[in-house]
Amino acid sequence: MVDLRAGLLATALVLTLAGCSDSTGNDEPTGRATSVSPAPVQTDRDPIAKRFPRLGDFVEAHWQAATAGGDSRGSVPGPTDTRIEALVVLRPDTLATTIKEYEWQPAPPDWDAPLSAELRPFLPTGGTWQVSEEYSEDVRTAQYNGTVYVDAGSGTVFLRVIDS
Repeated sequence: MVDLRAGLLATALVLTLAGCSDSTGNDEPTGRATSVSPAPVQTDRDPIAKRFPRLGDFVEAHWQAATAGGDSRGSVPGPTDTRIEALVVLRPDTLATTIKEYEWQPAPPDWDAPLSAELRPFLPTGGTWQVSEEYSEDVRTAQYNGTVYVDAGSGTVFLRVIDS
């Protein structure tokens, strides 16, 4: 009799747990949102100035930071890489020094392809975008890897980096 009760109790428990599952039996989405919202555009200068001190003085910054891989919820366990994309406008004297101290080449034609739609409104129109590997290395520091471009006309720096 005890074995029969234990068997019935185990069966009832299995059926109860099976009823709690939200599985549909296939791999279709369950109706929950599966897209990730883009990171908000930030204008706080301090996080950029602290991470990239070799940018020098700048008057404004528009930037986004997101977990590499696109999951802004941080659900991946362990250390997480952060991607930063920014448009930073240098002070005129900082720009003049920057242009003078480094050797520059024209940026590739599609340099702005990775620029997010949210930051695109802050991108100056036209422009003479340039790249300097030495400047990029200095700005990125040892912690970040990625691209750095400068528009000499507007004083805007575009950086798209990931911490490593």
